[in-house]
Amino acid sequence: MRPFSFYAILLVIVMTACEKESRIPIPYDGDKVVLNSLIQPDSLIYIRVTKSKPVKEYGNLRFPELQGATVVIRENGQTLPAPEWRVINGKGYYVSQAVAGVRKAYTVSVSYTGLASVAATDSTPGAPDIREASAQKTSNRVKFFLKDNIAERNYYRIRVYNADVVNGEIVPQKQDTVKFRLDPSFNNNFIDIIGNTYYSEVLLTDERINGKDVFFVLQTSKEITASHMIVEVSGLTRGAYKYLDGTYSQRLEDRMDFSVDPVNVYSNVENGYGILGGVNARRLSFSVE
Repeated sequence: MRPFSFYAILLVIVMTACEKESRIPIPYDGDKVVLNSLIQPDSLIYIRVTKSKPVKEYGNLRFPELQGATVVIRENGQTLPAPEWRVINGKGYYVSQAVAGVRKAYTVSVSYTGLASVAATDSTPGAPDIREASAQKTSNRVKFFLKDNIAERNYYRIRVYNADVVNGEIVPQKQDTVKFRLDPSFNNNFIDIIGNTYYSEVLLTDERINGKDVFFVLQTSKEITASHMIVEVSGLTRGAYKYLDGTYSQRLEDRMDFSVDPVNVYSNVENGYGILGGVNARRLSFSVE
């Protein structure tokens, strides 16, 4: 798939802006539609549609929203009711009228006057098989089991949250993730790739655990003090995995969202840029012992 090469240079300029401004000629392939959506089963489909632009204004990284586009969603080849335009937290999205299903194929196409039409296709994966999450106060370890499905090639994202009880339900604390790493004392399947850095998420393939029932031990960067926690493991399609892996540093440092697309990123959008990917997150909520 096509990387967006001019975005890579854009990021270099952003990251070095506090030093000396550099004016570098940047090749531009013309205005194109940027389509981004990560589809979660049992949730509405949120589609972000913007327009690419040449990098001339170094302090302005937001791409124009394309309100008034014709957006068509197909599920297993059947056209769904037209999505509605909504503004959420200051950003515009095309939102489906019904929730997405599990293991369904989705195609999203976008047409906008003056720009080439684009389309992308992906599916929604099954939910990961996880169980028995636990942690102890004053420790720095969170534990859970993951059973990989041997019949499929699987991709995973792991995140951990401190949580509160709100109206009888355990919910993340403002969506703040706990930084962690795979504990080298326990995660033998990944011993050669475990480093000293703690992250807000870990992306994995099932290459080393194919078909196994694996006991994960996560080592948190800080001592656990919360009374409740959540372990979230997301099943990803290959496209979603490649996109999230390619935007890893930018997302964790809050340097991008669906209106700022960086970086030599994997794209499955024909005639445009962006990603249509499937994500299926499962959460285990538990009381800290």
